[in-house]
Amino acid sequence: MNRILKLGALLAIFTIFSAVPARALSSPTLDYTLSGGPITAFWSVSQDPTPFYVEDGTAFAAYSTDLVVGTGSVSDIICFFNLSDVGGFNTVTYLPDFYGAQLYSGPEDSPTMLTGLFYLTDATGDCCTLNVSQAPEPTTWLLLASGLAALALKRKKLLAN
Repeated sequence: MNRILKLGALLAIFTIFSAVPARALSSPTLDYTLSGGPITAFWSVSQDPTPFYVEDGTAFAAYSTDLVVGTGSVSDIICFFNLSDVGGFNTVTYLPDFYGAQLYSGPEDSPTMLTGLFYLTDATGDCCTLNVSQAPEPTTWLLLASGLAALALKRKKLLAN
């Protein structure tokens, strides 16, 4: 009886999620992790951000509400520079200038952010790495969680026998 209730609950959860209409995101979200230097930070940005400030041929700026510098979460403005302005990025308040690779392609008024591992230096010459990767979608987390739950139930059943 207990097994039937568990399977019924699982079936109900899948039915609810399948009935909810899927919403397509405007573009995937990218996770940024800055490490290896005196400052560690991470944040997320849309792969196709909408800049609120554009300097054609040089840079653009976008808001970040989930920037974590060290152990503190802050809101800040992140500016990305193209190679004609030595590449890299900075923030208005919390992160210094980091020079190196251009982190986006396309024009500054409609950039597409790049993924990969980028090597940057700050004004004092300290080297750091910026890892840019695609953030998992919520359905990926749901699939992972359901698989782990199925494995846990299987293991519990094997231990009971």
